Amino acid sequence: MKILGPLCGLFALARAQFENLDNLQDVLDADVEQFHHVGISASLFTKLDYLMKAQSGKRMKGDDAAIHFDDQWVMGSNTKSMVATVAAKVVDMGLIQWNTTVKELFHDAGLFEVNEGYWPSTLELFLSHGSGAPGLEPISSIYVDLVDYIFNKTSWVDGYDNRAERIYLSATILKDDPYVPQYTFEYSIGGFTIAGAMLEVATNKTFEELCQELLFDPLEMEGCGFGPTTTDPTLPPNQPWGHLSDVWAYRNLPVPPSDFSNIASSMVPDGGIKCNLDSWRKYLLAHLFEDTDFLPAEQWTKLHTPIVGGYYGFGWFIDNSNPLVGTVFTHGGTDGHNFANCVIIPRFQIGANIATNVANQGVQGIGFNKVLEWMFTNLGKKESEHIASIAEKSRLLEYRHL
Repeated sequence: MKILGPLCGLFALARAQFENLDNLQDVLDADVEQFHHVGISASLFTKLDYLMKAQSGKRMKGDDAAIHFDDQWVMGSNTKSMVATVAAKVVDMGLIQWNTTVKELFHDAGLFEVNEGYWPSTLELFLSHGSGAPGLEPISSIYVDLVDYIFNKTSWVDGYDNRAERIYLSATILKDDPYVPQYTFEYSIGGFTIAGAMLEVATNKTFEELCQELLFDPLEMEGCGFGPTTTDPTLPPNQPWGHLSDVWAYRNLPVPPSDFSNIASSMVPDGGIKCNLDSWRKYLLAHLFEDTDFLPAEQWTKLHTPIVGGYYGFGWFIDNSNPLVGTVFTHGGTDGHNFANCVIIPRFQIGANIATNVANQGVQGIGFNKVLEWMFTNLGKKESEHIASIAEKSRLLEYRHL
Protein backbone atom coordinates (compact mmCIF):
# COMPACT_ATOMS: atom_id res chain seq x y z
CA MET A 1 0.00 0.00 0.00
CA LYS A 2 2.90 2.37 0.69
CA ILE A 3 4.19 1.85 -2.85
CA LEU A 4 0.80 1.79 -4.61
CA GLY A 5 -0.07 5.38 -3.71
CA PRO A 6 3.09 6.98 -5.15
CA LEU A 7 2.91 4.80 -8.26
CA CYS A 8 -0.71 5.80 -8.93
CA GLY A 9 0.27 9.42 -8.41
CA LEU A 10 3.12 9.13 -10.92
CA PHE A 11 0.81 7.46 -13.43
CA ALA A 12 -1.70 10.30 -13.14
CA LEU A 13 1.11 12.86 -13.33
CA ALA A 14 2.44 11.31 -16.53
CA ARG A 15 -1.03 11.41 -18.10
CA ALA A 16 -1.58 15.03 -17.18
CA GLN A 17 1.86 16.26 -18.20
CA PHE A 18 2.11 14.30 -21.44
CA GLU A 19 -1.39 15.32 -22.54
CA ASN A 20 -0.31 18.95 -22.41
CA LEU A 21 2.53 18.32 -24.88
CA ASP A 22 1.88 18.52 -28.60
CA ASN A 23 4.84 16.71 -30.21
CA LEU A 24 6.70 13.47 -29.64
CA GLN A 25 10.07 15.15 -29.14
CA ASP A 26 8.75 17.09 -26.15
CA VAL A 27 7.13 13.92 -24.79
CA LEU A 28 10.37 11.93 -24.97
CA ASP A 29 12.37 14.79 -23.47
CA ALA A 30 9.87 14.96 -20.59
CA ASP A 31 10.01 11.20 -20.16
CA VAL A 32 13.81 11.23 -19.87
CA GLU A 33 13.69 14.06 -17.36
CA GLN A 34 10.82 12.81 -15.21
CA PHE A 35 11.02 9.04 -15.51
CA HIS A 36 14.77 8.72 -15.90
CA HIS A 37 15.09 6.73 -19.09
CA VAL A 38 18.73 6.95 -20.14
CA GLY A 39 17.85 6.89 -23.85
CA ILE A 40 14.62 6.32 -25.73
CA SER A 41 13.48 6.34 -29.35
CA ALA A 42 9.99 5.91 -30.79
CA SER A 43 7.93 6.19 -33.95
CA LEU A 44 4.32 6.00 -35.12
CA PHE A 45 3.89 5.14 -38.79
CA THR A 46 1.67 4.17 -41.69
CA LYS A 47 2.56 2.52 -44.98
CA LEU A 48 3.42 5.83 -46.61
CA ASP A 49 5.40 7.65 -43.94
CA TYR A 50 6.10 8.33 -40.31
CA LEU A 51 3.34 10.15 -38.49
CA MET A 52 5.89 11.01 -35.81
CA LYS A 53 9.36 9.95 -34.77
CA ALA A 54 11.85 11.22 -32.21
CA GLN A 55 14.60 10.23 -29.82
CA SER A 56 15.94 11.60 -26.55
CA GLY A 57 18.60 10.95 -23.96
CA LYS A 58 22.03 9.37 -24.02
CA ARG A 59 23.64 6.17 -25.24
CA MET A 60 25.21 5.69 -21.80
CA LYS A 61 24.59 7.19 -18.38
CA GLY A 62 27.48 9.51 -17.57
CA ASP A 63 28.51 10.15 -21.18
CA ASP A 64 27.38 12.95 -23.48
CA ALA A 65 26.91 10.83 -26.64
CA ALA A 66 23.29 11.41 -27.67
CA ILE A 67 20.83 8.85 -28.99
CA HIS A 68 20.50 8.93 -32.80
CA PHE A 69 17.38 7.80 -34.63
CA ASP A 70 19.43 5.26 -36.61
CA ASP A 71 20.93 3.70 -33.45
CA GLN A 72 20.36 -0.03 -33.04
CA TRP A 73 18.33 -1.48 -30.18
CA VAL A 74 18.19 -4.91 -28.60
CA MET A 75 14.99 -6.51 -29.90
CA GLY A 76 14.85 -9.16 -27.19
CA SER A 77 11.74 -11.26 -27.72
CA ASN A 78 10.58 -9.08 -30.60
CA THR A 79 12.97 -11.47 -32.36
CA LYS A 80 10.42 -14.26 -31.92
CA SER A 81 7.95 -13.17 -34.59
CA MET A 82 10.93 -12.66 -36.91
CA VAL A 83 11.92 -16.30 -36.37
CA ALA A 84 8.37 -17.39 -37.17
CA THR A 85 8.43 -15.24 -40.31
CA VAL A 86 11.66 -16.92 -41.44
CA ALA A 87 10.00 -20.27 -40.70
CA ALA A 88 7.04 -19.29 -42.91
CA LYS A 89 9.47 -18.65 -45.76
CA VAL A 90 11.07 -22.08 -45.28
CA VAL A 91 7.62 -23.71 -45.11
CA ASP A 92 6.65 -21.91 -48.31
CA MET A 93 9.81 -23.31 -49.93
CA GLY A 94 8.57 -26.82 -49.08
CA LEU A 95 11.59 -27.69 -46.93
CA ILE A 96 9.64 -28.13 -43.68
CA GLN A 97 6.00 -28.14 -42.56
CA TRP A 98 4.30 -26.37 -39.68
CA ASN A 99 3.37 -29.80 -38.28
CA THR A 100 6.88 -31.27 -38.62
CA THR A 101 7.80 -32.75 -35.24
CA VAL A 102 11.09 -32.93 -33.36
CA LYS A 103 10.64 -36.72 -33.44
CA GLU A 104 10.78 -36.67 -37.24
CA LEU A 105 13.56 -34.15 -37.60
CA PHE A 106 15.88 -35.11 -34.73
CA HIS A 107 14.93 -38.52 -33.31
CA ASP A 108 14.01 -40.46 -36.44
CA ALA A 109 16.94 -38.94 -38.34
CA GLY A 110 19.33 -40.24 -35.68
CA LEU A 111 20.65 -36.85 -34.55
CA PHE A 112 19.75 -37.43 -30.90
CA GLU A 113 17.18 -39.16 -28.72
CA VAL A 114 13.98 -37.22 -28.07
CA ASN A 115 11.87 -37.99 -24.99
CA GLU A 116 8.62 -39.63 -26.05
CA GLY A 117 6.69 -36.85 -24.33
CA TYR A 118 8.02 -34.38 -26.91
CA TRP A 119 7.22 -36.55 -29.93
CA PRO A 120 3.98 -34.58 -30.71
CA SER A 121 5.74 -31.19 -30.43
CA THR A 122 5.68 -29.45 -33.81
CA LEU A 123 7.48 -26.49 -35.36
CA GLU A 124 4.41 -24.28 -34.87
CA LEU A 125 4.15 -25.22 -31.20
CA PHE A 126 7.79 -24.30 -30.54
CA LEU A 127 7.05 -20.97 -32.25
CA SER A 128 3.98 -20.39 -30.07
CA HIS A 129 5.10 -21.33 -26.53
CA GLY A 130 2.96 -24.47 -26.64
CA SER A 131 5.55 -27.20 -27.16
CA GLY A 132 5.95 -28.16 -23.50
CA ALA A 133 9.45 -26.66 -23.33
CA PRO A 134 10.36 -25.10 -19.96
CA GLY A 135 10.38 -21.42 -19.00
CA LEU A 136 12.87 -19.25 -17.12
CA GLU A 137 12.58 -20.77 -13.64
CA PRO A 138 13.40 -24.38 -14.62
CA ILE A 139 16.02 -23.30 -17.15
CA SER A 140 17.82 -21.20 -14.53
CA SER A 141 17.56 -23.84 -11.79
CA ILE A 142 17.56 -27.26 -13.49
CA TYR A 143 19.65 -26.55 -16.59
CA VAL A 144 22.56 -24.62 -15.04
CA ASP A 145 25.17 -26.72 -16.86
CA LEU A 146 23.44 -26.04 -20.19
CA VAL A 147 23.44 -22.29 -19.56
CA ASP A 148 27.14 -22.35 -18.60
CA TYR A 149 28.00 -24.39 -21.70
CA ILE A 150 26.29 -22.17 -24.25
CA PHE A 151 27.58 -18.93 -22.72
CA ASN A 152 31.13 -20.29 -22.70
CA LYS A 153 30.72 -21.02 -26.42
CA THR A 154 29.29 -17.57 -27.20
CA SER A 155 30.85 -15.54 -29.99
CA TRP A 156 29.45 -12.52 -31.85
CA VAL A 157 32.11 -12.64 -34.56
CA ASP A 158 30.37 -12.36 -37.95
CA GLY A 159 29.86 -15.77 -39.49
CA TYR A 160 30.28 -17.78 -36.26
CA ASP A 161 28.43 -21.08 -36.68
CA ASN A 162 26.16 -21.74 -33.67
CA ARG A 163 24.59 -24.94 -35.02
CA ALA A 164 26.48 -27.33 -32.73
CA GLU A 165 25.41 -25.36 -29.64
CA ARG A 166 21.79 -25.21 -30.85
CA ILE A 167 21.76 -28.98 -31.29
CA TYR A 168 23.30 -29.36 -27.81
CA LEU A 169 20.62 -27.11 -26.31
CA SER A 170 17.86 -28.96 -28.17
CA ALA A 171 19.15 -32.39 -27.15
CA THR A 172 19.53 -31.33 -23.50
CA ILE A 173 15.99 -29.97 -23.19
CA LEU A 174 14.26 -32.61 -25.30
CA LYS A 175 15.77 -35.59 -23.45
CA ASP A 176 13.58 -34.78 -20.42
CA ASP A 177 9.82 -34.96 -19.97
CA PRO A 178 7.94 -31.86 -21.20
CA TYR A 179 7.63 -29.24 -18.50
CA VAL A 180 3.92 -28.75 -19.28
CA PRO A 181 1.54 -30.54 -21.68
CA GLN A 182 1.48 -29.51 -25.35
CA TYR A 183 -0.81 -26.53 -26.12
CA THR A 184 -0.34 -25.20 -22.58
CA PHE A 185 1.09 -21.67 -22.65
CA GLU A 186 4.54 -21.72 -21.07
CA TYR A 187 6.81 -18.83 -22.03
CA SER A 188 9.73 -21.04 -22.93
CA ILE A 189 13.40 -20.17 -22.72
CA GLY A 190 15.01 -22.14 -25.54
CA GLY A 191 11.88 -23.18 -27.42
CA PHE A 192 12.46 -20.73 -30.27
CA THR A 193 16.10 -21.83 -30.43
CA ILE A 194 14.88 -25.41 -30.88
CA ALA A 195 12.69 -24.11 -33.71
CA GLY A 196 15.77 -22.42 -35.17
CA ALA A 197 17.67 -25.72 -35.00
CA MET A 198 14.78 -27.40 -36.83
CA LEU A 199 15.08 -24.84 -39.63
CA GLU A 200 18.84 -25.36 -39.78
CA VAL A 201 18.49 -29.13 -40.13
CA ALA A 202 15.81 -28.73 -42.79
CA THR A 203 17.84 -26.27 -44.88
CA ASN A 204 21.48 -27.09 -44.04
CA LYS A 205 22.04 -23.37 -43.40
CA THR A 206 22.65 -21.49 -40.18
CA PHE A 207 19.75 -19.55 -38.73
CA GLU A 208 21.74 -16.36 -39.20
CA GLU A 209 22.14 -17.12 -42.92
CA LEU A 210 18.42 -17.86 -43.22
CA CYS A 211 17.52 -14.66 -41.40
CA GLN A 212 19.77 -12.59 -43.65
CA GLU A 213 18.67 -14.23 -46.91
CA LEU A 214 14.95 -14.66 -46.21
CA LEU A 215 14.15 -11.65 -44.01
CA PHE A 216 16.73 -8.88 -43.82
CA ASP A 217 17.65 -8.78 -47.52
CA PRO A 218 14.18 -8.96 -49.13
CA LEU A 219 12.71 -6.40 -46.70
CA GLU A 220 15.80 -4.16 -46.96
CA MET A 221 16.40 -4.29 -43.20
CA GLU A 222 19.96 -2.97 -43.45
CA GLY A 223 19.90 -1.72 -39.86
CA CYS A 224 19.49 -5.19 -38.32
CA GLY A 225 22.00 -7.75 -37.11
CA PHE A 226 22.71 -10.18 -34.29
CA GLY A 227 23.80 -9.82 -30.69
CA PRO A 228 24.50 -6.80 -28.46
CA THR A 229 24.21 -3.36 -30.04
CA THR A 230 28.00 -3.21 -29.70
CA THR A 231 30.81 -5.26 -28.15
CA ASP A 232 33.12 -2.23 -28.11
CA PRO A 233 33.54 -0.89 -24.53
CA THR A 234 35.50 2.22 -25.53
CA LEU A 235 34.11 5.71 -25.03
CA PRO A 236 32.28 7.59 -26.35
CA PRO A 237 29.85 4.71 -26.97
CA ASN A 238 29.18 4.00 -30.64
CA GLN A 239 25.73 2.49 -29.87
CA PRO A 240 23.36 2.48 -26.88
CA TRP A 241 24.57 0.52 -23.86
CA GLY A 242 22.11 -1.34 -21.64
CA HIS A 243 21.54 -0.29 -18.03
CA LEU A 244 20.45 -1.86 -14.77
CA SER A 245 18.00 0.27 -12.79
CA ASP A 246 16.19 0.18 -9.46
CA VAL A 247 12.40 0.47 -9.32
CA TRP A 248 12.56 4.24 -8.74
CA ALA A 249 15.37 4.72 -11.31
CA TYR A 250 17.49 6.53 -8.73
CA ARG A 251 20.46 4.79 -10.32
CA ASN A 252 21.06 3.59 -13.87
CA LEU A 253 24.19 1.45 -14.02
CA PRO A 254 25.71 0.91 -17.50
CA VAL A 255 26.37 -2.67 -18.60
CA PRO A 256 29.78 -2.66 -20.37
CA PRO A 257 29.59 -4.17 -23.85
CA SER A 258 31.11 -7.62 -24.36
CA ASP A 259 30.29 -11.05 -25.75
CA PHE A 260 28.30 -11.60 -22.55
CA SER A 261 26.22 -8.42 -22.45
CA ASN A 262 23.30 -10.07 -24.28
CA ILE A 263 21.98 -13.63 -24.45
CA ALA A 264 24.20 -16.53 -25.55
CA SER A 265 24.89 -16.37 -29.28
CA SER A 266 23.33 -19.79 -29.88
CA MET A 267 20.04 -18.42 -28.53
CA VAL A 268 19.63 -15.76 -31.21
CA PRO A 269 16.21 -17.23 -32.16
CA ASP A 270 14.94 -16.63 -28.63
CA GLY A 271 15.94 -12.98 -28.54
CA GLY A 272 19.23 -12.08 -30.20
CA ILE A 273 18.36 -9.73 -33.06
CA LYS A 274 19.16 -6.00 -32.97
CA CYS A 275 17.62 -3.36 -35.26
CA ASN A 276 17.31 0.35 -35.68
CA LEU A 277 13.76 1.65 -35.64
CA ASP A 278 13.54 2.22 -39.39
CA SER A 279 14.50 -1.35 -40.32
CA TRP A 280 12.21 -2.67 -37.62
CA ARG A 281 9.43 -0.52 -39.12
CA LYS A 282 9.97 -2.15 -42.54
CA TYR A 283 9.47 -5.55 -40.93
CA LEU A 284 6.35 -4.42 -39.06
CA LEU A 285 4.87 -2.93 -42.23
CA ALA A 286 5.19 -6.31 -43.96
CA HIS A 287 3.05 -7.80 -41.18
CA LEU A 288 0.68 -4.84 -40.97
CA PHE A 289 -0.22 -5.03 -44.66
CA GLU A 290 0.46 -8.78 -45.14
CA ASP A 291 2.75 -8.12 -48.09
CA THR A 292 2.02 -10.90 -50.62
CA ASP A 293 5.17 -10.04 -52.57
CA PHE A 294 7.04 -11.29 -49.52
CA LEU A 295 4.79 -14.16 -48.37
CA PRO A 296 1.63 -15.72 -49.84
CA ALA A 297 -1.67 -14.92 -48.15
CA GLU A 298 -2.07 -18.36 -46.57
CA GLN A 299 1.23 -17.97 -44.72
CA TRP A 300 0.21 -14.54 -43.38
CA THR A 301 -3.06 -16.03 -42.18
CA LYS A 302 -1.11 -18.74 -40.39
CA LEU A 303 1.30 -16.28 -38.75
CA HIS A 304 -1.57 -14.09 -37.53
CA THR A 305 -3.69 -16.83 -35.98
CA PRO A 306 -3.20 -17.61 -32.26
CA ILE A 307 -2.21 -21.20 -31.55
CA VAL A 308 -2.05 -21.31 -27.75
CA GLY A 309 -4.55 -19.94 -25.24
CA GLY A 310 -6.47 -18.06 -27.89
CA TYR A 311 -4.04 -15.15 -27.61
CA TYR A 312 -0.51 -16.22 -28.60
CA GLY A 313 0.98 -17.47 -31.81
CA PHE A 314 4.18 -17.20 -33.85
CA GLY A 315 5.81 -14.54 -31.68
CA TRP A 316 2.73 -12.32 -31.28
CA PHE A 317 0.31 -11.53 -28.51
CA ILE A 318 -2.97 -11.24 -30.43
CA ASP A 319 -5.90 -9.37 -28.91
CA ASN A 320 -9.46 -9.09 -30.28
CA SER A 321 -11.23 -7.88 -27.15
CA ASN A 322 -12.25 -4.41 -28.38
CA PRO A 323 -14.41 -4.40 -31.53
CA LEU A 324 -13.78 -0.68 -32.03
CA VAL A 325 -10.05 -1.29 -32.35
CA GLY A 326 -10.07 -4.68 -34.02
CA THR A 327 -7.14 -7.05 -33.85
CA VAL A 328 -4.04 -5.74 -32.10
CA PHE A 329 -0.68 -7.47 -32.51
CA THR A 330 1.98 -6.63 -29.97
CA HIS A 331 5.14 -7.93 -28.37
CA GLY A 332 7.85 -6.71 -26.04
CA GLY A 333 11.39 -7.83 -25.49
CA THR A 334 14.15 -7.47 -22.92
CA ASP A 335 17.53 -8.91 -22.06
CA GLY A 336 17.32 -7.53 -18.52
CA HIS A 337 18.92 -4.16 -19.31
CA ASN A 338 17.24 -3.06 -22.57
CA PHE A 339 13.61 -3.04 -23.64
CA ALA A 340 11.68 -2.71 -26.91
CA ASN A 341 7.97 -2.87 -27.75
CA CYS A 342 5.87 -2.78 -30.90
CA VAL A 343 2.16 -2.54 -31.79
CA ILE A 344 0.45 -2.96 -35.15
CA ILE A 345 -3.28 -2.39 -35.76
CA PRO A 346 -4.47 -3.51 -39.22
CA ARG A 347 -7.89 -1.84 -38.97
CA PHE A 348 -6.26 1.57 -38.65
CA GLN A 349 -3.29 0.64 -40.88
CA ILE A 350 -0.99 2.02 -38.21
CA GLY A 351 1.96 0.77 -36.20
CA ALA A 352 4.38 1.92 -33.53
CA ASN A 353 7.76 0.87 -32.21
CA ILE A 354 9.61 2.14 -29.18
CA ALA A 355 12.89 1.16 -27.54
CA THR A 356 15.02 2.13 -24.58
CA ASN A 357 18.37 1.14 -23.09
CA VAL A 358 17.02 0.28 -19.63
CA ALA A 359 15.09 -2.78 -18.45
CA ASN A 360 12.00 -0.59 -18.15
CA GLN A 361 10.55 -1.49 -14.78
CA GLY A 362 9.10 0.62 -11.98
CA VAL A 363 8.77 4.32 -12.77
CA GLN A 364 10.52 3.85 -16.12
CA GLY A 365 7.86 1.34 -17.14
CA ILE A 366 5.15 3.84 -16.23
CA GLY A 367 6.75 6.54 -18.34
CA PHE A 368 7.28 4.12 -21.23
CA ASN A 369 3.66 3.04 -21.27
CA LYS A 370 2.41 6.62 -21.12
CA VAL A 371 4.62 7.57 -24.08
CA LEU A 372 3.05 4.73 -26.06
CA GLU A 373 -0.44 5.80 -25.02
CA TRP A 374 0.27 9.40 -25.96
CA MET A 375 1.37 8.28 -29.44
CA PHE A 376 -2.03 6.73 -30.10
CA THR A 377 -4.18 9.60 -28.83
CA ASN A 378 -5.12 10.53 -32.40
CA LEU A 379 -7.22 7.34 -32.44
CA GLY A 380 -9.34 8.54 -29.53
CA LYS A 381 -8.89 8.30 -25.76
CA LYS A 382 -10.71 4.99 -25.20
CA GLU A 383 -8.94 3.23 -28.03
CA SER A 384 -5.51 4.51 -27.04
CA GLU A 385 -5.99 3.36 -23.44
CA HIS A 386 -7.03 -0.09 -24.68
CA ILE A 387 -3.96 -0.39 -26.91
CA ALA A 388 -1.66 0.79 -24.14
CA SER A 389 -3.15 -1.69 -21.67
CA ILE A 390 -2.51 -4.59 -24.08
CA ALA A 391 1.08 -3.48 -24.62
CA GLU A 392 1.55 -3.15 -20.86
CA LYS A 393 0.41 -6.74 -20.28
CA SER A 394 2.89 -7.88 -22.92
CA ARG A 395 5.67 -5.79 -21.35
CA LEU A 396 5.12 -7.23 -17.88
CA LEU A 397 4.99 -10.81 -19.17
CA GLU A 398 8.17 -10.28 -21.18
CA TYR A 399 10.01 -8.90 -18.17
CA ARG A 400 9.06 -11.89 -16.01
CA HIS A 401 10.50 -14.28 -18.57
CA LEU A 402 13.30 -12.16 -20.04
